[in-house]
Amino acid sequence: MSFFTSATLGTSSALALTLSLAGWAAAAEEAPPTLGQPTDIAFVAAVDGTTQYYVEMLPAGFDPQQEQHLLIALHGHGSDRHQYITEPRGECAAAREAAAAYRLVFISPDYRAKTSWMGPAAEADVVQIIGDLRRKYKVGKVFLVGGSMGGSSVLTFAALHPELIAGVSSQNGTANHLEYTHFQDAIQASFGGTKAQIPEEYKKRSAEYWPERFTMPVAMTVGGKDTSVPPDSVRRLAYVLQEMERPVLLLDRPEAGHSTDAADTRAALDFVICRALGLPTTNPLALTPAAALFFAGQRPAVTTSPGQVDLGLQVQAQSGGGIGAVWFFKAEGEAESTHTFRFWDAAGACLLTVKTSGETGSGWQRVPLEKPFAITAGATYTLAYTAASHYPATAGAFAAPIVRPGLTALAGVYSFENLGQTMPFKTFQEMSYGIDVEVQPSAPAPK
Repeated sequence: MSFFTSATLGTSSALALTLSLAGWAAAAEEAPPTLGQPTDIAFVAAVDGTTQYYVEMLPAGFDPQQEQHLLIALHGHGSDRHQYITEPRGECAAAREAAAAYRLVFISPDYRAKTSWMGPAAEADVVQIIGDLRRKYKVGKVFLVGGSMGGSSVLTFAALHPELIAGVSSQNGTANHLEYTHFQDAIQASFGGTKAQIPEEYKKRSAEYWPERFTMPVAMTVGGKDTSVPPDSVRRLAYVLQEMERPVLLLDRPEAGHSTDAADTRAALDFVICRALGLPTTNPLALTPAAALFFAGQRPAVTTSPGQVDLGLQVQAQSGGGIGAVWFFKAEGEAESTHTFRFWDAAGACLLTVKTSGETGSGWQRVPLEKPFAITAGATYTLAYTAASHYPATAGAFAAPIVRPGLTALAGVYSFENLGQTMPFKTFQEMSYGIDVEVQPSAPAPK
């Protein structure tokens, strides 16, 4: 069976790799790039002498004499190499769109379809395909994308062969095969035994145990209500990579199930490809607030709730220092193009106002301060702004305070009265409203 669900494609915002940054404005006016027709390619697997297959699609204007980057797509359980080539579903269509936009050679292997799970034979096939393509073309960087079983497999392969991979985009996968309980017959056949028989093989293929190997950009998407491949192991891996200050994006949809829409799939690919190739990222969903403390990289559960409301984040300083920037998730459809943040003390006095500039249409926005806002150990502050027409929200985010070095987030707060005039203080269903901060260990004393 396939674990993908239909989604509507978003508009491409990425530009071709082969163009210089100076030529981007002109390129944006050109017709969207495309991929050529799929070609089925057979090869003899070195690991066991069987005939195996992959599909190849070349980008428009392909020149075999020039350096070519690759995007390898790994299908879901019960499918085969044709899934990412023909399916209109969001995960598949967005991967093709990204390959075309960045002028990547697009490869979709069987990797021992239909129940691969990146066992030893599948692993050997992918290693062989990469080697064959390096001999065939002038291959530069290799990227991986996959959903469900494929989302698990791209993490496994990158952990096993980090030297081969420049970036990984995993949709709705698992990072822990010792913990995972579904499809055990297929996984046992692929891995060569049960967890009890060969636990080290299961651990070897569980990305969560090897975070130090993920030196490349990694983007992972998960659904909070996914029961086919539960998200916890991927979340844990993402948090560890964040703590290690690795380039990681986690798009966590608490209300979603076992699927990733086209917009999130494209954002994940934009993140890893742009980071690996040193390109600026123009996709708002791919702009993770890596330096922020509490909700970095997470997409709110509700991204466009209608209403005019003051939204805030209540924090308490554990030590002295300074807030250097504010982040907020701008709701889809929000009417205003600029906003004003207000910093309130515990008594409700406004200490600072900061106006935004250069906002994108939606997604995470960074609001830098001209100089750090000094905070005092033990003091409580509320950072708030007014949403003019739409706002984001995630219920249950503050079931407990979120403690980070130097600062603790206590609650998300709101108010519908006296907008912008008084400090919001109401709470509802332990919600957060997509507000985050960057802190510095020390700051100038207030004048």
